Amino acid sequence: MTKILSRDAVERFERDGFTGPIEVLSPAEVAHYRSRLENFERRYPEHVKKLKSKSHLLCPWVVDIAEHPRILDVFEDLLGPDILCWSMAWRIKKPDGKTFAGWHQDTAYGGVEPILAFGALAFSECGPREGCLRVIPRSHKGRVLAHADTEDPASILARGQYITEEFDSSGALDLALRPGEMAVINNAIIHCSGPNSGTDRRIMLLVEMMPTYARQNRFRDSAMLVRGVDTYGHFDADPRPDAEFSPAAQAAWKTAIDRRAKLIFAGSQLAPSEAYGGTRPAT
Repeated sequence: MTKILSRDAVERFERDGFTGPIEVLSPAEVAHYRSRLENFERRYPEHVKKLKSKSHLLCPWVVDIAEHPRILDVFEDLLGPDILCWSMAWRIKKPDGKTFAGWHQDTAYGGVEPILAFGALAFSECGPREGCLRVIPRSHKGRVLAHADTEDPASILARGQYITEEFDSSGALDLALRPGEMAVINNAIIHCSGPNSGTDRRIMLLVEMMPTYARQNRFRDSAMLVRGVDTYGHFDADPRPDAEFSPAAQAAWKTAIDRRAKLIFAGSQLAPSEAYGGTRPAT
């Protein structure tokens, strides 16, 4: 018996690779967490890009989002009762009509099997005008296509990656979200997002979760248990932050992100960006 999603919604996720919008945060919660984000931006402007990966290791309030009961109930419906958080990744686009993400598959770089799912959680309007996610239904069932890197400064992606093979994008769908809504996507799906031509920032948090039986097929990785029990031990445990951006939290983030950088930038001529502990500017 599911907790939040209907059986049809679970079947759609398995068949098409994504869910429709699900309301998981109240307007008051959206306002609270957006305020916490913007307070971090004011206090640590030179470190904002670090929130693009594993931000829950830097901020206890991001752990609170990861462990929000309604969010975890959605993931439990899709992944089972024992859940690891791989990352909490903020994706923010200024309303400048420039920043985008090319067509790509996260499985080209992630290495987690058999499934990693990410929730696209909106903290502002995230429609086509603001550059919402676009997905190609059922593309998660195909193979991983060839990708290439680019140093395009407008790309929001770590390597500016994009698919180089031809594929059918005629069935692409926009995943428009209102603040407080989340759609869950299989990270093998082909997806992209356009520029933000709206009037507000597009503020989205990628809530990256996996079942405890998942494996990292490239090397030993880390994750945080957020529900249930982990009887497999495939991942080292990420420590919870003692305070926002404390020395201990920064050290834990750096240890985890150095691992992640080896994964994300394996085989690339690009150096790790600020979001992955490097110095190269991140969009």
